[in-house]
Amino acid sequence: MSSMYVSSVHKQQQDYNVFATVLNQKEGIIDLHTDKDSIKYYLKDLKLELNSEKSLLEQFKLYSAVIEKLHGGHTQIMGSKKVQMEWLAERNSLPFDMYLIGRHLIVSNLAFEDEPELDNSSPLWIEAGAEIISIDNRTISEMMLEMGKYISSDEGSMDFKYYQAGQMFDFYRNLALPFETDSVPVKFISLKKDTIEVIYKTGKAPVHSINSRLTNLSSQYYASEQNHGKFKILRNKYGYFRFKSFTSSTGADYEYFLEQAFTKLNEQKINKLVVDLRGNTGGVMQYSFMKYMVGEGVNLGRYIIEKPNTRKNRKYVNKINIHYLRHTLMSFQQKRRMEQGSFNEGIQETEFVDTNLIFKGEIVVITDEGTFSSAAILACHLKTMSKAKIIGRAAGGSFYAGNAGTLLVKLPQSGFLIAINPNTFYSHLDRTDDPSAIKQPDLFLSLLILKSSDRDQFYFKQAISLFN
Repeated sequence: MSSMYVSSVHKQQQDYNVFATVLNQKEGIIDLHTDKDSIKYYLKDLKLELNSEKSLLEQFKLYSAVIEKLHGGHTQIMGSKKVQMEWLAERNSLPFDMYLIGRHLIVSNLAFEDEPELDNSSPLWIEAGAEIISIDNRTISEMMLEMGKYISSDEGSMDFKYYQAGQMFDFYRNLALPFETDSVPVKFISLKKDTIEVIYKTGKAPVHSINSRLTNLSSQYYASEQNHGKFKILRNKYGYFRFKSFTSSTGADYEYFLEQAFTKLNEQKINKLVVDLRGNTGGVMQYSFMKYMVGEGVNLGRYIIEKPNTRKNRKYVNKINIHYLRHTLMSFQQKRRMEQGSFNEGIQETEFVDTNLIFKGEIVVITDEGTFSSAAILACHLKTMSKAKIIGRAAGGSFYAGNAGTLLVKLPQSGFLIAINPNTFYSHLDRTDDPSAIKQPDLFLSLLILKSSDRDQFYFKQAISLFN
């Protein structure tokens, strides 16, 4: 590991103390998916590791490994710019950008600023859109098994880890499997469908290409967060909801959107509905949506602020953001309901709905690795309460329980951001020894389609093929 930024042991222990304190004070149920004795051991071992000087990248790796073992996908670590600079300074990358579509590793477009760094002596340059099937004689799944040791996910599932690694594949590859030679074999499928293997020299990462791709992705993600969803009636036969995020799916405007959508379904006598949740990492729990599925007064599970905001447990939490304000408000509201005797252990029941608008037809839900948090719980509710079929790939999020309600904590010396989650949600289901079984699709789909609009059409056509 590079020693570009080495911290003193004293500073490392300062960071550790903040991390351990906040994890215990603010994580909803810290042992929701991992037993407490194991967590104590992981923290003790981390403290011992930090008793010798480490580079920032080494520290990031240590914290990542501990957070992964909590098996809660909402609990995350985000590195600082210095960590990224240390990764880039190692010059341990291939000269092209890559990202995941599902479980397919794809070569991205190359920014012109990166072109002078190319080794033009290579016998064949890899083209944008080509699919990489192995690097350094390891398949994508083999690499992900090692990379996954530093990526958190619900219940330790690999599904969400693919989504998390999707846009920073080379960073996590370098974290888990740094190249040990200066020449690496890469096997890929060209756009002409030829399988080719080429030896590439390692060196500087195509940073301009990476930054350009991430900037575009960030803009798309922000736009989806501002949108509470889209609804269409297609071919005069099918209702179609497309939810890319549930961040803004609440309030009067959203309630009106849902009412109008289900009114159209009722008036046009549509009895086949597709709910597309691909790439939806969640937001607000969709109890309002479910009332149009099951009617009023149905138990959908529980939602509890396990670690409410108090003067004693908010010391290290970032307070200048909407997440902290929401946590403060929800803590106050829960306290009032408890005082009034209306909290009822956080049980969430569906509210009043016009019975004429309750949908009684067939439903197909589309999920993938990015279907997480409230989106995964909606898929769970639709499958188990409305007999929905699932197509695509297994949802990245749990169908049973999780910690959520993200608060941000900045470790004072390294600058790492830790996402801590003071709330705990549960679906209506009892826990099981195999939490992944229920998420498996009725129709598994993993065809590589590069263009997003073509993917949308493909998944919709496959969805309606499941209707009786």
